[in-house]
Formats: sequence, structure tokens, C-alpha cells
Amino acid sequence: MISCGLQKLKSRTLFLGLLMSFVLVVLFHFLSVTNASNSTQPKREVHALWTHPPAVGNTPEATRKFIDRCKQANIDTIVIMIKGSSGEIYWQSKRFPQAIAKGYEKFDFLGTLIKEAHAQGIKVDAWFCDFIEGLDGAAYREHPEWAELNPDGNTTASEKLGHTRSYDYVWMCPARRPGYVDQWLIPMFEEVAKNYPVDSVHHDYVRYPGDVAPDSYCFCDYCLAHLPQYAMLSYRTRPEERYRVKFNQPRIEANWWSDPTMLPGDWNQMDRREKADFIMNGRTIPGGPPDMRYFFYDYRQQQIKTFVKQLATTIRGLDRKIEISAAVFKNPILSSRYIGQHWNDWTPWIDVYMPMTYRSHFAGSFDSYLDHLTETTAKQIEWVNHERPIYAGIATTYLYREELQPIDDIRDRVTELKALAPNDSKGRAEKARAIRTSFDVMKPHLAEVAPEVEKEIAGLVDAVVAAGGSSSASIAADNLLARIKRLRSDLPAGYFQPEKLVRSIEAARKANPAGIAIFAASNLDIEKLWPAVETAFKR
Repeated sequence: MISCGLQKLKSRTLFLGLLMSFVLVVLFHFLSVTNASNSTQPKREVHALWTHPPAVGNTPEATRKFIDRCKQANIDTIVIMIKGSSGEIYWQSKRFPQAIAKGYEKFDFLGTLIKEAHAQGIKVDAWFCDFIEGLDGAAYREHPEWAELNPDGNTTASEKLGHTRSYDYVWMCPARRPGYVDQWLIPMFEEVAKNYPVDSVHHDYVRYPGDVAPDSYCFCDYCLAHLPQYAMLSYRTRPEERYRVKFNQPRIEANWWSDPTMLPGDWNQMDRREKADFIMNGRTIPGGPPDMRYFFYDYRQQQIKTFVKQLATTIRGLDRKIEISAAVFKNPILSSRYIGQHWNDWTPWIDVYMPMTYRSHFAGSFDSYLDHLTETTAKQIEWVNHERPIYAGIATTYLYREELQPIDDIRDRVTELKALAPNDSKGRAEKARAIRTSFDVMKPHLAEVAPEVEKEIAGLVDAVVAAGGSSSASIAADNLLARIKRLRSDLPAGYFQPEKLVRSIEAARKANPAGIAIFAASNLDIEKLWPAVETAFKR
């Protein structure tokens, strides 16, 4: 009896063991098939939208309406500007209340936006304009010593945008410590990350001011003292000893390793202009090429990279996971030279790149742009070695160069006409004819999409032309200029053909980026392009 029972027990145990093995084999096979299927299934394209606060509004109702619009357009991520290019901020800051934008002092704009966005399954990326501040902004007002300086000791507010427009921005030195980076900018990022459930924080203007003066900043006292130390252009020990190049090789530049002292002996007696001139035009080897500026470019790249790393260390040191994204120029090789933005070196500290592959950064026709957009996006993915997602950045306004040009031409010619002397009848008549020519370019398309608007503007143009060189031309010019400005700020539906935006998105998709980022929500309102985004982003 006992022997029989043991035999049955062994048989049952063997059966259960075989059954368990069979179940495990089946389960392993199922998981393997599922994982293989998931690994081959392409990830869903991310749809991001850069957004300025005025496009959202400053009430809960306006915010909710905006989020509903984004949901309808299949937007996954809202990149919301919370530190603007004038230094203004859009959150309830306890540390920097003096920087809060007017109209947002009592409304918790960022908190409301996050709450409404998350309720709709939309992520929020907090967008900071890093190193740029307003001439009247709190940072520069309180700490003018933090500003970048050119060789003449002036800030970027001394520059011109174009030939005539004032540049009312002050760029802050990325290198100086203590200074703007550790006393102002990183604490702002940290305050937002600690107090708001943002999904990520976003770098913009994470560079030097290449839009106005690529080679002129920064020559502040701090940089002039630290750039030579960074590149070790002379020894700090035994400073009285000077070492000359030993010309052992026939090619002058081949003697670079012979341990020369590169700083001039009278460096400490030079003024700012003389030091800047040496850094930009000096020679590492006497008789060699004027190559000293290499250290200037390398120094600037290192300062931006150091900040990016420092910010990532701060953000990732917090308890919860927050990603870090960056809006960058299209080509990290060019931007490293001109603005210190060698962004493909930042992959350890950036989770998502949003290159500004805007048409304004390309020459040529619209069709040429489409080809270059595909090629450039593919190259960007290659530059980061497929290590980080690339969201192809497309700015809607710049796609419509042909449609905007006659509007801008009319505005400029009218402005020039108004600036002419009252007795310059010949010059006034020439400007009036140029206005007519520009209007004739836009007239057929405007008449097609908004015939009433075309008739109204045609009448105003006729009045300017009829006035010719007479003094009454100024009144007619004022009326036309006002109407052109209204046209530019509220374009008729269809004036910007939606097909251009859709084709641009499709061109970027050919390179298989991880996502598409559109600049910006306010433009979509003005240009009546929300339906085009909805079409292009249809799931």
C-alpha cells in the first residue's frame, strides 16, 4: 500500500513538473514573440508645439480652450515659454517676483496650463530663453556686471538688428562665476522643477549672440582673465620666464609642441580692445597663421557645454524624473563656430533635440527647402549617433516667403516714402511706383482668397499712386501702412496655403525623426493654419 502510494505520488510530481515545463516554454515563446513584435513596431511620432503665453491667455477659461484646441490638433507636447527673451517669467516665483510678467502676477499661469494639459494627456515642456535678457529686465537692471561685453566694453544693446533696427537685448555671460548662471538662471530652472509637475524643461538661446555679432562677445573682465587660463596660453608658475618657439621643423606650424609662451609679455598692461584684438587676430607661433581665435571659439563652446551639464546635474538631482530638451540651430558644426553651440556633444545631458530647421535658415526656393529639410534632418540624426530623439522643428511663417515678401515690401516702401523730405517729389513718385509693383505681385492671390480685402487695399494703393509726389501722399501712405499692418497680423484664411505646411512636415518625415515640432501657436492663429496641423498630425 505504501509502495503504491509513493509510486502515485512520484507520477503526479512528474506530471506536474512536465506540465510546468510546458507552461514555461509556451509563456517564454509568447513573451519572445510579443517582444519581437514590439521591437519592430515603430514608435508613434511625437507632435510638439512651441507656445507663447499670449496665445494661451491668462484665465482658466482661456487656458482650457487652448488645450482643447491642441488636443483636437493631436498635439502631444506643449513647449510653453515661461522665461521670455526680455527676461520676463510666467510662474508664481517666490525667489524672482520682480521678473514676473505684467498681467500674470496673480494668475498661476504655469500651474493652470499643466493641470489642463495633463487632464488631456498632453505633456508640458517648460521653455526658458537662457542667456538673453531685456535691456529693462530685472537681471540686467540688478546686475549689469553679468552682461557680455564686446571689445569696446559695450553690451549687445549697442548692436543693430539689420541696418537700422535697435537691438534691445542684453546677453549675459555664460562663463562668469559667481554670476548669471549660478545666481539667476539655474535657480530659475530649479524653482520650476521643484514646484511644478512639468514633464521636461527646455533650453532656448543656449548660446552666444550670433544673430548680431558672432565674434564680438564675450570680452568681459572675467573672460579676458579666464580664457588664457583655460587654454593655458602661459604658465601661472614662473610667470617671469618666457619660452620661445624652437623651430626644429621646416613647417612653422609643425613646431607648435615646443612649449611656447603665447601671451605677450605686456598682456597685463593691455586694455580691453588690445587683448581682444590679440585673441581674435594673434598668432600662436610667430610667423605662423593668425590662429589664436581658435581658443576663443573653443572656450565659448566649453562654457555653453559646462552650463548644459551643470543644469542637467541640478535637474536630475531632484527626486522625480524630468526630461531636458533643447531648441538648437540646424548644424552643430557651424553653430559651434559662430555661437558656441556644439550641441551634438551634449547627448549625456539632453534627452530630446528640437533643431530649428526653419526655412529662414536656408536659401533657395520652397521646393529646394523641402529637399534640404529632409537631408538636414537625416544628418541631425546622424550627428547625435541615433542616441537621442530628434524632433524636426518647422516654423510656419518662414515657409511662406513668397506670400509675405510683397506685404513686407509695401510696408518698407511706405515707411521710406514717409521718411522723404516734403519737397522730394521725384523720390516720392518712385516709392509710389514701387508700392504699386509690390501690390501687383500679391494682388491675384489676395483677390482669390479675400476679394473684399483686395479691393480695399487696391483703393489705398491707388490713392498713394495718385498723390504721387504731392504732400497729400503722406496721408494716403498712413492709411495704407495701417491697413498693411492689419493684414499682416490677421491674414485671410487661405492666404497661407496649408499644403505648404503639410508638404514640409512630410519632407521632414522622410528622414524618420522621432517627432515634429511646430513654431508657434500664435502664428497658427494669425495664419489660419490650425486645420493644416490637424490634417498633418492626424493619427
